[in-house]
Amino acid sequence: MDRMKIIISALAGAAATFFSQYGIIIGAVLGAVAIDCITGLVKAKATQQGWDSKKANKGFWKKIALLVALAFGMLLDLLIPTILSQIGVTIPFNLPFALIIGCYITLNECISICENLYTINPGIMPKWIVKLLKVAKKDIDDSVNTDQKINKNKK
Repeated sequence: MDRMKIIISALAGAAATFFSQYGIIIGAVLGAVAIDCITGLVKAKATQQGWDSKKANKGFWKKIALLVALAFGMLLDLLIPTILSQIGVTIPFNLPFALIIGCYITLNECISICENLYTINPGIMPKWIVKLLKVAKKDIDDSVNTDQKINKNKK
């Protein structure tokens, strides 16, 4: 019985540590994905497009890929410091891969939610909010593309 208490305590401690670091971003991503799915279904019904199983299947796998990307970011955050410590290198800060990926996913999902709401009822969502989110996404994408071009030219 004591062994079971130790195992449960260790698992609970590990989960608490994990979720204290990643809980907010996991919650934001899962919340945005869920709301996007709901507004997408409402949009399909409201516009009388119906539910296309092919489109729904593609959307489902896209959402799974987003969650896999977030999990990969968390893996990088945990794995890189572990590997570096094996060669005697320590990083004095937490790696931001999961945070960056999670924020990017959340931003994209928020754009989609706003677009869905605007399509359902243009009076619900001010168009400037959708434009603002798209500009933010474009700025991020442009920044990444510029960095890629600079790195390509260095080679």
